Amino acid sequence: MEKLHYIKDEMLAHVPMCTHADPKNILIIGGCENLKGEVLKHKGIDKVVVITDNIADQMAQLEENFFDVAIVAIEGFEVDRLFWGLLNKALNVKGVVSAMASTMLTQENVFEAQLKTLGELFKIVMPYHYEALAHDGHLVCKNLLLASKFYHPTADINLQRADLTEGMAYYNSDIAIGTFQVPTVSKKRFAGLIKF
Repeated sequence: MEKLHYIKDEMLAHVPMCTHADPKNILIIGGCENLKGEVLKHKGIDKVVVITDNIADQMAQLEENFFDVAIVAIEGFEVDRLFWGLLNKALNVKGVVSAMASTMLTQENVFEAQLKTLGELFKIVMPYHYEALAHDGHLVCKNLLLASKFYHPTADINLQRADLTEGMAYYNSDIAIGTFQVPTVSKKRFAGLIKF
């Protein structure tokens, strides 16, 4: 199952990194060392802060208006307003976030709550997907969320960074744009909550 884990790491890291025009200071919450490695494939990074323990305490101590990109690679905070408020304060005025999400087609109520929580804080909130291996070996579609104060993930994508950053096995500019396609049933169900 771990052999395709790189897909999730690449999608969590490179979608926001290629959305922001000049990501310098990056916050990673949860995740593994591979995720930090994905972020460091990008040139011009000044600082990467990784929080894996005592998350609430460490979040409260973060410098305000500092981070360009935040990656939430842990579940359990999807609708936690305190968590998202602290994260919002840590991001600068053009901050971009990628985060783990419920599945929009099978966990509609939880997904709706996540959209509402992020929608209170961010101008743009858009679901995207990636492929993962299920326990039985089949490929399944999972969701992530991108939330942004300023940049749009398909209109503002840095195509050069998306296609010329070395070492990616899955992510590229075509994947980055296509990953934001939403089924009609979900567009109707979450109309007004998905903020394009």
